[in-house]
Amino acid sequence: MGAGLALLTLAAALGGCGQPQMRVISLTSRDIAPLQADDIVVTMRRGGFSDQEILDLGPDVRNTLASSGGAMIRIGDKVEAIFAVDGNFLHMSTRRRGSFIYDLGKKAFL
Repeated sequence: MGAGLALLTLAAALGGCGQPQMRVISLTSRDIAPLQADDIVVTMRRGGFSDQEILDLGPDVRNTLASSGGAMIRIGDKVEAIFAVDGNFLHMSTRRRGSFIYDLGKKAFL
């Protein structure tokens, strides 16, 4: 019984090894911004993220921008996106869709 449990535990641990995990890394910026959830959804969609990726990563991106002003999303060793607050603007550069600027006051892309 103990060996069976150990094998199940090992199989569960190895199950996720095939795919690199997406993660949010804090970056330091001069400015911070307490973004609304809608702002995160709009900007991440524009950056090419799926609804599931937004659900999984959005809260961490939002919290990181509010505390340090910058965020990087990585998949394994690849940078997928970088967000940086600059005054009333959110700058974002993505591998999937390029770069853009979001006006936080007007809630519109430039």
